[in-house]
Amino acid sequence: MKLRTIGCILTLVGAACVPAGTSDPSAAKHDRATERSFDGMLDDYLRLNPKVARDAGLHDVGDGHVADYSNAGIERRIARLHQLRDEIPRAKGDRHDGAILGFAIDQELFRLEDLNLWQRSPNFYEELFSVDIYILRDYAPLSARMSALAAHVAAALTQTDHILKNLRGSLPEPFIRTDIGIFKGFAEYLRNDIAKLVDRSDDSKLRATTIPLVRELALRAEQIASHLERIELPRADQSYPLGIERFRKLVRVQEGLDTPLEELERMAEDDLANNLHAYQALRKATKPTRPKASQLLEEARRATEEARSFVEKKHLVTIPPDGHVEVREAPAFMRWNAAFLDGPGPLERAGLASFYYIALPDPAWPKAEQDGYVMTLGSLLATSVHEVYPGHFLQGLWARRAPSRIQKIFGAYSFIEGWAHYAEQMMIEEGFRADDPAARLGQLEDALLRNCRFVAAIGIHTKGMTVAQAQERFKNECAQDEASARQQAMRGTFDPGYFAYTLGKLQILALRKEAIFKLKGTFDLHKFHDALLSHGAPPVALIRGRVLEEIGANAKPPKR
Repeated sequence: MKLRTIGCILTLVGAACVPAGTSDPSAAKHDRATERSFDGMLDDYLRLNPKVARDAGLHDVGDGHVADYSNAGIERRIARLHQLRDEIPRAKGDRHDGAILGFAIDQELFRLEDLNLWQRSPNFYEELFSVDIYILRDYAPLSARMSALAAHVAAALTQTDHILKNLRGSLPEPFIRTDIGIFKGFAEYLRNDIAKLVDRSDDSKLRATTIPLVRELALRAEQIASHLERIELPRADQSYPLGIERFRKLVRVQEGLDTPLEELERMAEDDLANNLHAYQALRKATKPTRPKASQLLEEARRATEEARSFVEKKHLVTIPPDGHVEVREAPAFMRWNAAFLDGPGPLERAGLASFYYIALPDPAWPKAEQDGYVMTLGSLLATSVHEVYPGHFLQGLWARRAPSRIQKIFGAYSFIEGWAHYAEQMMIEEGFRADDPAARLGQLEDALLRNCRFVAAIGIHTKGMTVAQAQERFKNECAQDEASARQQAMRGTFDPGYFAYTLGKLQILALRKEAIFKLKGTFDLHKFHDALLSHGAPPVALIRGRVLEEIGANAKPPKR
């Protein structure tokens, strides 16, 4: 397939960016009768993707609906996405919005056409089983949410038969092993948590109709897990690597970068080497401590409050007033990673809770692995900074303030994770827990984790690195325990874009360095952070000029 122009293509990290369509000479020649706004195109996109609408808080569009996962339905979705993509140069509105919408469409087409995830990854269909939003989010009266839940489950049951029909040939073994756990987790969550919550409803008719549907959906998830275990796993293969060309395209459509792979690899290895040197020097003089698994959630609550207090005291960034965080144990289907921030959509009403999920050790693991999986207190502190203050949670509050629906809804992997990862380092630089070397050690430990993700993504997908080899690097060079190293190496097979953590951090640091140089002694970190967060979460280079202009710096790109 011919590569379509994406929203923004850059040659180097931190370089200037020109949104697609900004200077297209043919734009003025099109038929004005066909001209539409980017916002109108967004409505079409959301009808194709009800989960995106639902997660954003557009419940009138998303609740009770799921996408069409039949073979014909997916082919229609692909065709419509191409039509929308081709409309972008002719549409009306802020070209910045057009660039961001273009990124969203290109990424979805990449998943559908280049990666063929609908034929290769059972977890592509997770929307059908992921119904926690109806229960956890108090965005409407319980009766309305229960009705939407019932409609969702009924719609999902009409689509689940397509999952196994759509899978083609041998599937990648790491995908299957991960998805077996995810679908078993869905079955457990639906049967034990969701069904029990529905059973508490005051509406007896709703209980009578919904509980059997939920249990049936749990059974379908269980059957899929069984099929994967019995049929797919024995014939699974190692066909997960993207290869050089598809990895390059991933970098372009996910990040808007044309940076050569050699340059990306150098960045990854250099940052890893710097952090490893600092970690090893500090580790000799610092003994990290781990809480017991039973204490982990309470320690996370304490760390979260401490981080917020520090942000406020140092005036590092404005904290919008709407929203609060609850620390919870991750449900079974979320255990494939150690910690998550599940926040309300940017278009939800103000005041809804966000959930900071932490995965406790799998009781099926050997005891030594369970003990090692529990984060050190220093790493837990860094993780709480990353997930909550001033990381994902705070960035989510700012996304609600973005100037358009498109800027509110869509975010770049490198900005979202890059900001949160940058926040860990920035907090230490600003003196957070300055008298506690374990805090700095935890920050470096988490930085090494993200360094190894960068290295593993490139190695696994372009250089023939095996999962076992990646696991060894996570363990030996990046301070990860056996279970985490295995989990993170496996993640690299199905989440090749997880290089975005370190890449995004490095881009933000580069932009901050440029702003400091241009503003000399007038640079204000608080103003820089507020300006950076005020446009939603697009690729960093896409808003470089806007950020520099808003803080009073010269927006011209530096000479090279």
